[in-house]
Amino acid sequence: MRRAATAWAATIGLAALAGTGIAAGAPKGAAYAPLFEQVWSTVERNFYDPGFHGADWAAVGRRYRGRLGDVGDDAAFQALIGQMLGELKVSHVALSAPAGSAARARGIGARFGTVEGAATAVEVSPLSDAWRQGLRPGDRLLSPADAVAGALGSRAELTVQHCAGQTRALQVARVGLSAAEHPGWRWSRYSPRKGLSLGYLRVDRFDDGAAALADSAMSELGDTQGLILDLRRNSGGNTSALRLASYFMQPGERPVFALYARSYLQSLGRRPSAADIAQGPKTFGAYTDAAVFEAIGAQRGAAVFHSDPLSGKPRYRAPVVVLIDGETASAGEGFAWAMRLYSGARLFGRDSAGELLSGENFELTGGWTLTVPVHGLWAADGRDLGDRPLTPDRRIEWTRADLCGGRDPDLDAAIEALSAGGEKTAEGNE
Repeated sequence: MRRAATAWAATIGLAALAGTGIAAGAPKGAAYAPLFEQVWSTVERNFYDPGFHGADWAAVGRRYRGRLGDVGDDAAFQALIGQMLGELKVSHVALSAPAGSAARARGIGARFGTVEGAATAVEVSPLSDAWRQGLRPGDRLLSPADAVAGALGSRAELTVQHCAGQTRALQVARVGLSAAEHPGWRWSRYSPRKGLSLGYLRVDRFDDGAAALADSAMSELGDTQGLILDLRRNSGGNTSALRLASYFMQPGERPVFALYARSYLQSLGRRPSAADIAQGPKTFGAYTDAAVFEAIGAQRGAAVFHSDPLSGKPRYRAPVVVLIDGETASAGEGFAWAMRLYSGARLFGRDSAGELLSGENFELTGGWTLTVPVHGLWAADGRDLGDRPLTPDRRIEWTRADLCGGRDPDLDAAIEALSAGGEKTAEGNE
């Protein structure tokens, strides 16, 4: 969950420092000192955990402040800050360089993962130079992984082994490439045999507007005999995930998650318990970034988010399989946790990312952006879910042959499981 303005989240050139009093010939790294203080103090004021996850943040600041003399450019400054932020050992904390900065590394429009112990292309954008040069899912990267990223417009010199076995040297352009649907939802129906209709719902993000999409999807898929919820590569969003999750819970309002800021945790003086959550400020229908932050701010740093009564809409009672992987993160993980704890759904795939906190983006001098986790997340039973990954009920490991052949073992396993149980739907829909 991240906010920039999203709920659930500098190399400064010398020109940007005009008038700051930094003289020519000043010690190396001096130009970055004001920005360093902005980063350190923003974390100090806003980090959700009063104990800073065991780190002495003042001491951490002194140590890294003493290393500023080694910083000569944006990339070095970003690397130093990255190490400092790493002392917190949490997700949703990062410093992003301004647009156009040389510190902002670019890739080649391909996503790599470890398959059968080797770095392997798992997705390649058809817009990329890599695609035009013949890189395809299943191709192995024989070069070091750090050879992929670099400056925009430069070329990565890579050696790859194609699915057919031949080895090639490629010089691939590094590009700025992003793709997103806002929010990314799509659904369909599939009938493997007469009398059996399965639903498929892919959710890439839980952003503002997702609650209405959840209603639309479930109105069209609610009469199916089994449903696949594909949360793979879901990068997060906000608590609009609760609207969809409520379709699979028992009727009636119930606490699902609590978000707590440092102000509440300091006043509590201990770890939150199930009793604290049960008695905490109830929040319903906060399905936008603004609504989430408003609810927490209005309730002194605490909000307990409840399931949605759905205003009489029918709940789904047929079997459900949720697909997760190592890129199911943030609000995507929150949804998957809700499905595990409060529904009978099964989770297929691989461990989720373990990046579940609520972050906010803070704009700093010179176009830099700092993301800080400002809220922790607890389940209704008092369990701290912060950065806690989910382990699937059924683990599915992909092979290179799957990628080369264009197969999707996760989806195949889900279809097989739901088809086998299609004659035994749980209770039917209400």
